[in-house]
Amino acid sequence: MTSKIIASFTGPLIPTAIEGWLTQCEAGFSIYTSTKTEKAPDLTIETEIRLAGTNMQEPTMAAWWNAGRTEFLKLEVWETFAKQIRSRFIPKGYNMVALRTFVLCAQHGLPFLQYAADLADARNALGPIVITAAIYKYQLLFHAHPR
Repeated sequence: MTSKIIASFTGPLIPTAIEGWLTQCEAGFSIYTSTKTEKAPDLTIETEIRLAGTNMQEPTMAAWWNAGRTEFLKLEVWETFAKQIRSRFIPKGYNMVALRTFVLCAQHGLPFLQYAADLADARNALGPIVITAAIYKYQLLFHAHPR
């Protein structure tokens, strides 16, 4: 089912994609609420959860939704549902793993553009608050090597 309010989640099942999709869901609900006409129905928590659940197109996530749909629709707060998604699909200690990935990222035999893309992916997994621009530049420059 395609929604005009939120995008479908098709994967991949990685933390940055999941967090991005949850953020898009919240933004979609907010935009709908602020721009709806008087005749348009309000979005209840149940409707928000149902919209998110039916837009889980990634097979593992869709199976999880289908198995727990009845219980999920009883939740009273969107954040509780989002927390359940995170606890099911984002591993504990993910931030430490992402930080380790960033710190250990080096060019080795990769072309520079591939190394820079890998390093950017590792930084994006943590966000600019954890990895400042200065730290990112130092990592980029000091772990690259000339060919």
